Amino acid sequence: MKRVLCVCRGAPGLGRVVPALALTKTLGADLHVQATFASYAAGAAYLRARGERVIDLGPPEGLFIDSVAPQAIRIQEMVEELDPELVLVDGEFFLPVALAHLDTTTVYLANPHDLLGPSNTFRRVNRLLLAHTDGVIISDVACYAPELLDGVVPGVPCLRVPAIVKDIVHPGATRTGSARVLVSTGGGSLGAHPDFRLATDAAFAKVLELLEALVGTGAIGAVTVVLGADATLPPRAFEWLTMIHRPVELTDLYPAHDIVVARAGRNATAEAQYSGITTVLLPIAADPHRGSEQLSNATQVQAPHIRSVSDWDDARAIEQALQWAVVHRETGSRPPAGLRGNDAAARFLAGVVATSRDPQTLLHPQL
Repeated sequence: MKRVLCVCRGAPGLGRVVPALALTKTLGADLHVQATFASYAAGAAYLRARGERVIDLGPPEGLFIDSVAPQAIRIQEMVEELDPELVLVDGEFFLPVALAHLDTTTVYLANPHDLLGPSNTFRRVNRLLLAHTDGVIISDVACYAPELLDGVVPGVPCLRVPAIVKDIVHPGATRTGSARVLVSTGGGSLGAHPDFRLATDAAFAKVLELLEALVGTGAIGAVTVVLGADATLPPRAFEWLTMIHRPVELTDLYPAHDIVVARAGRNATAEAQYSGITTVLLPIAADPHRGSEQLSNATQVQAPHIRSVSDWDDARAIEQALQWAVVHRETGSRPPAGLRGNDAAARFLAGVVATSRDPQTLLHPQL
């Protein structure tokens, strides 16, 4: 397998971009894969800044590309032009339907909330749409060993794996002295309910107030805040606070910090789990459509170095979590690197490409 076309949504954040990029890097380590990405908004900008081969699809009319959208037609043309051996899709459920008439292998990289859990209209429709794929990979922070799932998508092999994350430099040994805290306000909120952004801004304004008090006691020495694309925070200046307003690799900042505070989005949760850095998660549940995803991430992740706050509006609970993080950072040791599903997912992809629509070949003991 040499040519892979990755179609990954680029809004509201990078939750549908980074896992696809990480998986292609794992594939490329053994198979020398040449990946071309198709994305839009924050996704296209992020991939371009990393030097990846990317085609900007332009902003879609809605949060998703439907099967006859201009972007879907452009992707069909790309498949015909590039002749990829694999089309890897993340975040665009209708796209496999648009590509079904082409002679290409299509695999969908799914968030567990897309397919697993109590049946609802969203999941029922997704299962029908993904029946047009040749395979489905579910990247899940609540999974600790790869497993083939039967019946999730009719007639399609489905592999559930631990979260797929990029390579991360692990923080290393715990440092003494005042803690250094890294705060992320998460990705953007394009297409989300307005309350999602408002709740995020309110939560992190509250976090800054609490951090100010901990700075006053000497427990915390410095704080770095990485702002989301459309974040707004109170315009106060603190000598202990560094604000980053540009796109940045959050995990590149881990080695210089002891504690991370972030929303419980897909990437933040997975990367915190894998890296071992002491983390406080604030699941923002204000969006009636997406709020359950962050609550599920925060509830299901099981790691001794992660503490979740069930109610982002509970100042006392946030304060206790921050105090726990300071103590844990000072008295605990870094846990070993967590599991990730990259290798198992890469083997699965190679098997799907080699034996398209022959699930029996995929039942290899290594999986």
